[in-house]
Formats: sequence, structure tokens, C-alpha cells
Amino acid sequence: MTEKKWEKYILTEPPKMEPKSSPDGPKMLPLLMQNGANLDGAFHVNCMWVTPGPNPGIFEAHSHPYDEMIGFVGTNPEDPYDLGAEATLWIEDEKYVITRSFLAFFPKGVVHCPLTVSNVRRPILLFDIQLCRKRPEFIWAKDSPPARR
Repeated sequence: MTEKKWEKYILTEPPKMEPKSSPDGPKMLPLLMQNGANLDGAFHVNCMWVTPGPNPGIFEAHSHPYDEMIGFVGTNPEDPYDLGAEATLWIEDEKYVITRSFLAFFPKGVVHCPLTVSNVRRPILLFDIQLCRKRPEFIWAKDSPPARR
């Protein structure tokens, strides 16, 4: 069978990466990921499922040398704006507690996170878009206050 011209631009296979989780916390299951590492010229898009768990999952404080957008979408068919969890997100020195589906935009260089997701009662669709042409580059904020780590 002949390969179609645009076939390589349609991704249907999960990324080759291990699920992330914390003990008794929510699991982050890779769903789809595309970037310049697997398709020349593509910017970074990552989609994951966050599955239920009682304890928080935490992503540490960092920034990027390019813009980033993250989205958390609840899966309650009766109320799609219900996140089904509690997300605590730091942007620089400001704390946000979020219980609704949300998008968050971080301009390049802005320190964001830690991001803690707790009391996950139903799956959440998580996506991350970064305007880079390869795998994302993280600048870890090692000097953030201990209470925020």
C-alpha cells in the first residue's frame, strides 16, 4: 500500500514514556505527544490522562525559554466544567486553587508551579502546548521557597 502524502502528520500511537505517579496519588498516563523530536517542524503538544487517586501529584517549579499553555479538562458529562479534583497552581509568588476545568498561559521565562493535583475523583484530560520545535526545555526553579516545593 502506498503511503499517503499527509499520513505522517496524523498521530494515533501513544508516546514511548512511562506513566508518572506518586504513591497513592493520581497517575499520569501518556495519551499522545507530538513535537520536533518525532515530527520535523512540529511544536510540542502532550496529552495525558490524570486518573483518580487520594493523594496529590506534584510538578515542581520551573520556567521555559518559550511560551506554554496547559489545560485541565474535567470529564463529568453532567458538568464538564467540574474538574473532579482540586488543583493548586503557583505562578511566581501567587497561589491559585482551581476546581473547574481550566487553561493557564505562561509567557516565556515566567516561573510556574508547583502544580499539585489532589482528591482526583474522576479522570482529567491534561494537555500541554509549548512553542518549541523539539522536546521541552525546563529551567528548574531550585531556589523556590521550601513551602512551595
